[in-house]
Amino acid sequence: MFGSLNLRDLVNGFVVAFLAAALTGLITSLDSGHLPTVAEIKTYGIVGLTAGLSYVLKNVLTNSSGELLKKESK
Repeated sequence: MFGSLNLRDLVNGFVVAFLAAALTGLITSLDSGHLPTVAEIKTYGIVGLTAGLSYVLKNVLTNSSGELLKKESK
């Protein structure tokens, strides 16, 4: 429904986005031959949160048919 979001969407979005960002960063660090620093881990977390917020915002701004910025059709 346009303009609404349920808790399941919120949790799923953040989990998937955060894990994708964090694991991508970790793999990149390990591929380059070193463990990630605290600053790198912080950056991965920020990227994960940003991706999660993007997913949630997309869900809030689309209707159940996937149309952006359109109300539900009757």
